[in-house]
Amino acid sequence: MYEPLNFKKEEKTRESTLNHKNSPLFIAVEGPIGVGKTTLTKLLTKELQASCLKEIIEENPYLKKFYENIEEYAFQTEMFFLCNRIKQLEDAKEQKLDQGVSVVADYSIIKNLIFAELTLKPDHFQKYEKVFEILTKDLPQPDIIIYLYGDLDLLMKRIALRDRSFERNMSRDYMEKLSEAYHRYFYPNTVKTSSHDFHTSEEVFQTSPNHDPFNKPSPVIIPINIRDRDFVNQPEDVDYLVKKIVEISRQRRK
Repeated sequence: MYEPLNFKKEEKTRESTLNHKNSPLFIAVEGPIGVGKTTLTKLLTKELQASCLKEIIEENPYLKKFYENIEEYAFQTEMFFLCNRIKQLEDAKEQKLDQGVSVVADYSIIKNLIFAELTLKPDHFQKYEKVFEILTKDLPQPDIIIYLYGDLDLLMKRIALRDRSFERNMSRDYMEKLSEAYHRYFYPNTVKTSSHDFHTSEEVFQTSPNHDPFNKPSPVIIPINIRDRDFVNQPEDVDYLVKKIVEISRQRRK
């Protein structure tokens, strides 16, 4: 029988485990557009009593034009996002993580590489990679990445329902390529380390040394098919994920 986690004793234990002065936890929720990153980030922030870090999207002045003409506006769009996210992560480190407060973000800086590789011309991407490496080497790296993914029809439906003006010209072909790119970074080139906590399609991974864009130690990756989980309407799904996060956090400090 399902037992909710919202008991005062367990909440105190969880808060003590995550918001540890010498070792706060940095969690990133990742996945393609429309997969539910921000929704899950808000839920986890509340459950874990952590600080919420949401990426700034609408302020990018090139975004609407980007979806109308990707080739023309890709470089400007990606550079704006890179600089903006670097500033956010620097602030999160100084104001939260360094003060012992755990952070849950609805992105990781690696998404910049994913989008840039997909949209930039090869010569531009090579230059971008060099800039990326220099500017991000001292940024905080997630301890855990929750990678959400789903089938293309579901993602396109969600994007249509939320009806953001700058997403209305987004093509199905672009979304298909984006989903494939996310999978290349976060799922297929990984090494299984545990499988007993989720459904058979939801296992815990460390990134493979053959495809590892992260600094060492690499983050733990939890891939979740959104078809199998309903974090909004099924609180046990959130509690299940919270238990896994707390377990990983405790193991990390041993």
